[in-house]
Amino acid sequence: MKRTWIFLALIAIVVALFTQTALAAEVLNYSLAGHSINIQINPDGSDNVVEKFFISFKDDAAKAQFRDKSTALGTILEEWKKLNPLFTPSLGDKSTNKQISYTEGDQSYLQISYSLTEPLMAKGKEATMLTEYSIKVDYFNSFYQSGLWIIPEKTTISIELPPGAEIRDTIQPDAEIGSDGARKVVTWTGYKSGNQLALNYVLWKKIEPVVDLNAINNFLFKSREGVVLIAIIILILAGIVWQRKSIYTKIEDFVEKHSLIKEE
Repeated sequence: MKRTWIFLALIAIVVALFTQTALAAEVLNYSLAGHSINIQINPDGSDNVVEKFFISFKDDAAKAQFRDKSTALGTILEEWKKLNPLFTPSLGDKSTNKQISYTEGDQSYLQISYSLTEPLMAKGKEATMLTEYSIKVDYFNSFYQSGLWIIPEKTTISIELPPGAEIRDTIQPDAEIGSDGARKVVTWTGYKSGNQLALNYVLWKKIEPVVDLNAINNFLFKSREGVVLIAIIILILAGIVWQRKSIYTKIEDFVEKHSLIKEE
């Protein structure tokens, strides 16, 4: 009887050790070193978003463990969300063409890219020369807490405005304004908070020429009437060149005759 209890105890110890080993293998030793959201507003009003979750590891073993887990999870966004609830698009459910990838290096990161199904900027007043745009704050509801818009520490949100955009009014909360080529870039870097979230800009419309040069070109060189008109103009010019001496003489006689009349 005593031997039986000893045997059962040994089995229990082995099972416990195996279970602890399995659980330890599932616990990933990593931490989030930062989070960036880059939003590019295209001239046609569509938006492309790239989010990066920067990941740091205690050692190479932890990095290898996370690499194996990323391979197992693949590109299934819901599985990544189960691993960490933060691994999901921060701008809500109005997104499409979602893609996820993991890049390992000196600075490893998980990247989620997607497009918004509705424009980030709401079109406002439209005048003859310009159109006004304002940010839709509901896209950033995940950053709204207790009456404040909060950008957490180690979080950066960058919005690339379309080429030619002119910022109007004050950006709320305070933001840095830079440039990337012809684009202005508005960047919020946490920690930052405020009771308002505001970004407004205008786009100037292209002024169409009063005279449509393409229409004139098509008429003159691609229509029968235009070709006839060109032929008539050429004949008139040729006649003027041919009769230039006679015309010049008549002009001289006319000027001389009228000059004599004035002298009398």
